[in-house]
Amino acid sequence: MVGQTRFRRRRPFGVRLYLAFAFAGVALITAGLAYLLVSESGQEAADEQLDEIARGTAVSLASDVGARPEGGAQTVLESGDNEAISAWVFDTENRLITNRTSEGVSLSEVDRFQRAVREAQNGGTYVEPLPAGETVVGVSVVRDGTFDGVLLVRAKRPPELQEAIDAVRGDRITALGVAVLVAVAISFLIASAITSRIKRLADSAAKISQGQLDQPLEGTGGRDEITELGQSLETMRAALRQTFEALRSERDRLSAIFDALSDAVMVVGPDGGVRFANPAARPLIYADGKVAATLIPWLRRASRGGSAEHDGLRIGERVYALQAREIPAEGAVLAVVRDRTDELRREIAEKEFVSNAAHELRNPIAGISGAVEVLRSGAKDDPEAREHFLRRLAEDTERISRLTESLLTLARIESVGEGGTEVLDVGIAAEEAAQTVTPPDGIEFALELDPDLAAQGDRVLLRQVLIGLLTNAFKNTTPPGAVTLRARRRGATDILIEVSDTGTGIPADEIDRIFERFYRGAGSLEQEGFGLGLSIAKRMVDVMGGEIGVDSEPGQGSDFWVRLPAAKPAATPVA
Repeated sequence: MVGQTRFRRRRPFGVRLYLAFAFAGVALITAGLAYLLVSESGQEAADEQLDEIARGTAVSLASDVGARPEGGAQTVLESGDNEAISAWVFDTENRLITNRTSEGVSLSEVDRFQRAVREAQNGGTYVEPLPAGETVVGVSVVRDGTFDGVLLVRAKRPPELQEAIDAVRGDRITALGVAVLVAVAISFLIASAITSRIKRLADSAAKISQGQLDQPLEGTGGRDEITELGQSLETMRAALRQTFEALRSERDRLSAIFDALSDAVMVVGPDGGVRFANPAARPLIYADGKVAATLIPWLRRASRGGSAEHDGLRIGERVYALQAREIPAEGAVLAVVRDRTDELRREIAEKEFVSNAAHELRNPIAGISGAVEVLRSGAKDDPEAREHFLRRLAEDTERISRLTESLLTLARIESVGEGGTEVLDVGIAAEEAAQTVTPPDGIEFALELDPDLAAQGDRVLLRQVLIGLLTNAFKNTTPPGAVTLRARRRGATDILIEVSDTGTGIPADEIDRIFERFYRGAGSLEQEGFGLGLSIAKRMVDVMGGEIGVDSEPGQGSDFWVRLPAAKPAATPVA
């Protein structure tokens, strides 16, 4: 599996904080601009109101001054009780005719009063706002319908108005702070709502990358872009799940095929390391995970030339056939190795079988042919010679008949193969075999059978096996001697049947070969037979799913044993 990439470097802030800061920044800028605009408009409204108050006061005072006799201007000014208004009166020559100080304000402290006086002398009204919430107004004084001077007024905001403005400004600051806090809180809530959905999608994507494809994604029911992203991920998850299921099914199918193969299948790297192998390849792999050294030169040849083959590589005691193909995409070699040991042994055995059968048939056929020629040449007219050669013909014919019957029996068993077994009573089969073979004189025979012995097998085949074993035991035991046929249960799964004798025994170097076809030992074992009896018996036992073997020592006798699987108990029917 391809390794997952891990990002160790982490961002100092998450998307949530980025979004929250962005929303909060927008809220701060909006609130600031709103504050500035509201402050400016409020200030302008206050200034306009002050200008109107100053203008109205100036016009009223100018009217009062014009209604008084000359010299009464100071009296008019002193009669006012508005401390926020300072006023001065000038004659037509721009000379100050009232006190220089009015309401604690000196005329020299008034900015641009000369301009105001000058403009008012032209018959108009001059109004000019000044910094710090002050307004200068110049108004013409008319007495008896003629221009009689100029009234200069400097007005400032009344304390009550200034306090109201300051209070409003403070309220605006408080409102601004509350608005900022609310904006920041809403920003975090919106950012959390967005990022929580993105985080769920990220968690789902992480599960997909880990191969967890069974659970559908959450949050795919909206209409925004995040929902579209989630729906795309859900579509990808479903497609990946379907693809992985198909790949998993194909992998399981291939794995079952590889596991069932009797041939070894391996993928081997350039260093001899095995990257893949089926169970049949285990005998060819060392403990360090490397392939058997005998195969490496041929694998290298396949890597260089694209392919390599060999039909007879010997590894240990076995012979293998190799087919190797290069896999360029993986930089490795695919090797298919078949164990040919049993195949070669069968070929050799079949050749030996045919040769031995031909040899066994050649002698009696030659004897028959010779006897016929002698009889034709005139021996048939001699009663004694005729009787001799007719006896030889009968013996050779019987020998051919017995050999043919043994070969046919062996061929029939080979063609039937394993299977078709049933539950049999071992005691009955043993008793029938014992009744069929008569012990020679001087040989004691004993039958030792445990009760209720049921095995899985074939009663006819088992009886034939026991007849053959008893016949060999009687034949190779010299009087006085003893032969014992016993059957007993061995554990819970096996039935063991033994034929023991006190005969000559079998040499150790012959024990492994006595079950081969046409093999006859150097001793007395099957001297008069064809070497087929024990091989037929072994095949019969194999067909029944059992085992046959022998334990023997020269001069101590032999113990041939047959092990059959015990019959499974039948289910008790319900009454």
